[in-house]
Amino acid sequence: KDDLSPLSLYKSLIYSIERKRKMAAIEDSERRYSELFHISPQPMWVYELSTLRFLNVNEAAVRHYGYSRAEFLAMTLCDIRPPSELPSLQASLLSHQADGLLKDYGLFYHQKKTGEVIAVEIKGSSLCYEGRAAELILVHDVTDRRQYIAAIEKQNAKLREIAWIQSHVVRAPLARLMGLVQLLGVDDLDISPDALSAWILQSAHELDQVIHEVVQKSVDIRAND
Repeated sequence: KDDLSPLSLYKSLIYSIERKRKMAAIEDSERRYSELFHISPQPMWVYELSTLRFLNVNEAAVRHYGYSRAEFLAMTLCDIRPPSELPSLQASLLSHQADGLLKDYGLFYHQKKTGEVIAVEIKGSSLCYEGRAAELILVHDVTDRRQYIAAIEKQNAKLREIAWIQSHVVRAPLARLMGLVQLLGVDDLDISPDALSAWILQSAHELDQVIHEVVQKSVDIRAND
């Protein structure tokens, strides 16, 4: 108190006010982060970099993966990966950079509590969570989208096959049939009418079989749709 002066008192008051303002800003930022984290419609979690343990998960992650919050917090990142995905996880962790920037880690495969394997795109950003080096992860399930694309690609392959059949396979019996029909009008043909009719009938059967295969493939495509 002996050293107290108007200037030192002024500085002390300014420091206290500024400190309180910054603490309030930090608390407001943490509250906003918590709200955005928990109301996000996409699965999100925070994991510790050193142990890979989950430190926090949002409600969307609980619903999507089927684990309770308590189960999540007793697990690590390895526990939601099928065994075949562990090398990819390790490679991703080795490339981790704690720069705080949002990073796109790409496509991975996760396993739900039911055992279902899903395709997910992962984005992450490093942060300090409760005094521990951690990373915030955003998960986007792209399983349905990839299945849809695969179905479209399969359908396109069948359409290409149908187009090839129509332009190549159909042409052979059709051309032969047209040629045989033209022979019907030729006089003094050294082929018996019965033999000519048998060839025409055979070509007609071949053409009918090809058309039947094309129709069946078209039906299969509509069924898949």
